[in-house]
Amino acid sequence: MLSQYVFRSVRDQVQRAGICALSLPEPTPMSDEKEEFVDQVAEVIKTIGDYLDSDTKFNNMVDGFARVMDRQSFQRLGDKVFADGITWGKIVTLICVVGKAIVKILADYVSGIVSWTLDYFRDSLLYWICNRGGWINSISSLARYSFEQDFGSSSSPISLSSGVLFISGVLLGGLIVWRLNRVA
Repeated sequence: MLSQYVFRSVRDQVQRAGICALSLPEPTPMSDEKEEFVDQVAEVIKTIGDYLDSDTKFNNMVDGFARVMDRQSFQRLGDKVFADGITWGKIVTLICVVGKAIVKILADYVSGIVSWTLDYFRDSLLYWICNRGGWINSISSLARYSFEQDFGSSSSPISLSSGVLFISGVLLGGLIVWRLNRVA
């Protein structure tokens, strides 16, 4: 069912683009036997995936590995995992571990950067911002500056990029003010 939708969507996109391609074959409906087999495989994958997600020991090990992961430790891990032979199960599990470790590393890294930014704004910039009327007053002066700098020129890529930067700054400022208000 999903494959038919994807196939039709790809065919429609190719036709709309005006690309002259060989005619694509029509998708054939899946037999009941194949559909039942796919359902069984999906259940096995869901069971294994749910088990790995709920296994505290496994997740604690992945978190620990994320803290020490570098090229050398990954190489060593791979060598040890495949020391007694390579199997698809080991490959898939290693990919799962690496994926979960990457998510953990990125989450820690991003939250660290947000924390550093908030600390810097609170410790170094908050007094200055408040003495100038806060973020609300800065928006009008930034908009005026941005408009004068960008729309006075004829270069639209600069205008677009400055607009995106301005909006990003406003959103970041809003996030910082919101977080500072929650902390205070």
